[in-house]
Amino acid sequence: MDRLVLTKDSATNLTIDKNSYVVISDDVQAPNLEINILDCEATIINLGKCENKSFTFKNSNVTLVEVINDKNLSSLNMVNDRSNVDYSIIDLYDENINYKVEEKSISEGNNIINIASVCYKNKTKNYVISTANNKGNSVNEVNCFGIVKDKSILNYDVSSFIEKGAKQSVVRQNSNILLFDENSLGKNNPILLIEENDVKASHGSSIGKIDDDTMFYLCSRGLTRSEATNLICLGKLEYLIKKIDDEKIKETLINNFKERMG
Repeated sequence: MDRLVLTKDSATNLTIDKNSYVVISDDVQAPNLEINILDCEATIINLGKCENKSFTFKNSNVTLVEVINDKNLSSLNMVNDRSNVDYSIIDLYDENINYKVEEKSISEGNNIINIASVCYKNKTKNYVISTANNKGNSVNEVNCFGIVKDKSILNYDVSSFIEKGAKQSVVRQNSNILLFDENSLGKNNPILLIEENDVKASHGSSIGKIDDDTMFYLCSRGLTRSEATNLICLGKLEYLIKKIDDEKIKETLINNFKERMG
């Protein structure tokens, strides 16, 4: 598998047509980033500061992990053509965020979107995620997890659209927000737009504090409340971090998470 690192002097329009592991470094800053992945397996770790991103996947298996480190985000557009795509957002950034993610499945394929966000320092973060099943036998799944501290606000607006004729398509939504303070606020807004009968569609949503029974169990095993909280929350985030094949990046993310949890 080829390994490629994009730096500030690299082109931000890229076509990948052979098995590759790509890291977009954090010094990449551009208004637009466009990547086409064709007939291959690819892992992309995006640490860059690109405002608008466009990804097209065709006949490929793709793992895409994006680490949020810039408040000047606008949108990400993905088009899935006969591909299996696992896209994850890790957001530990300490500024306001407004980010829009749009995915369109134009043929059979599987698409998973995972978002994990920590919102603190009285900030507001808004994520608007929309998926569209345009053809039959396509799968779109969206999983959102959030931690809200202080007087912060975290919003997840998730809409899934199955068009007429997209028979035997599947959409799933799951959103879970943990509130750590009385003045913190989480909002889940799940929307299902279905124009076809022969489909499967579901959504789940929860907002609240960590379960008292779980906390009691962990503390009874010798953990402090802070240690138990970090263990529970890191477990929600770690499965995304493990997708990154770079020990330095993983260590930095885990340390940043622990610092933000306090």
